[in-house]
Amino acid sequence: MNEQTRAKLGRIQMTALLVGVLGLVGIGFGFATDPKQAFQSYLFAYFIPLGISLGCLGMTMINYLTGGFWGLGARRVFQAGIRTLPLMLLLFVPIAFAFVTQPSGGTMNESAMLGAEPAHGAFWLYPWTDPAIVASKATLIHKSQWLNGNFVLIRAVIYFAFWLLIGRLLLSNARKYDETGDARAEERTRSLSGPGLVFFFIFTSFAVFDWAMSVQPEWFSTMYGLVFIVGQGMSALAFTIVFLSLMKDTEPFRSFAKPNLFADLGTLMFATVMLWAYTSFSQYLIIWSGNLAEEAPWYVLRISNGWQLVGMGLALLHFAVPFFLLLMRRVKKDASYVALVGILLLVMRFVDTYWQIAPPFHRDLSPTWMDLAAPVGLFGLWVAFFISRLKAHPLTSPRQETAIHKALAHAQHQH
Repeated sequence: MNEQTRAKLGRIQMTALLVGVLGLVGIGFGFATDPKQAFQSYLFAYFIPLGISLGCLGMTMINYLTGGFWGLGARRVFQAGIRTLPLMLLLFVPIAFAFVTQPSGGTMNESAMLGAEPAHGAFWLYPWTDPAIVASKATLIHKSQWLNGNFVLIRAVIYFAFWLLIGRLLLSNARKYDETGDARAEERTRSLSGPGLVFFFIFTSFAVFDWAMSVQPEWFSTMYGLVFIVGQGMSALAFTIVFLSLMKDTEPFRSFAKPNLFADLGTLMFATVMLWAYTSFSQYLIIWSGNLAEEAPWYVLRISNGWQLVGMGLALLHFAVPFFLLLMRRVKKDASYVALVGILLLVMRFVDTYWQIAPPFHRDLSPTWMDLAAPVGLFGLWVAFFISRLKAHPLTSPRQETAIHKALAHAQHQH
């Protein structure tokens, strides 16, 4: 890493750290003055950097299984994203606190479950922690063996243990291959990625069920986890495109951050946009056609009282606009243009996460300043930590450079 690259990364890191600290100071003030709203804002904000970290992990395994120049060019970004998982474990502590906090100040009635009245204690996030609510609902009684604080916390430990372990194994084998050229290390990484991806989908889906879907514990959808996982892949690709567009004029990024790389990453991002729309609409269509009392309220809450404006914004800016822009090869091959689409999708990932999680806390669309401070703080802190992990390891290796040059030569020949 030369001084120009190190200096530019340092500026990005300091800016992100400053923004992150300001956001965290704001959310810290919120915890002191309005802890209920602070916990609720923190919950949905947490999923934004977590989505990029897990998206980097998933995309790394997909690339080892499928190959492709896009993975070679984005590999160091994905690896640095995987190395941020310990930070996400640390940032999970406030949410874990909600699983084990005992009732305080009374119990939460049924209307409070929908955000109409203030909640108390652990019920700021998860109504299923209230024994009175559970006892009054047959569905929650049935789910109580799964949705109880200690068991949810144990499962969270299992999820993080898997993510950290599979990430460590992938990084360890990748480093060994870079340093020694041992083909067996590369083969082990590929062999690990197959079953690893299967368990990644399972554990990540269950984590989303536990931490996000259970804010409305009577509702369920088997597609809910898949919608989030697709969004994580989109977040990782969008962040990678934006980051590489910022660094494309510095070494070693200049040697491989070419139009073909941005075209490949843009095409993959286009695929995630379509898959997100497909899974989201399929979930809606199934629930709308079924019209069941235990399923419909989830959408009724999100298509009324102002939330329908957010839904229409998602349809337009999370799907329609990026869909048509990414159809154009000129947009995908131009780092500046495709980076703008990436920024749009990162913003819309924030909006989508808010739409998925926040409505039970606020029946009417009424965002607060903490709904902005929390994601800004956590994302800024994540970016600063990401840069530190990127700078702590080589940005390239002779073997990676050889593979990249071969891929570029092949692409030029094909063209």
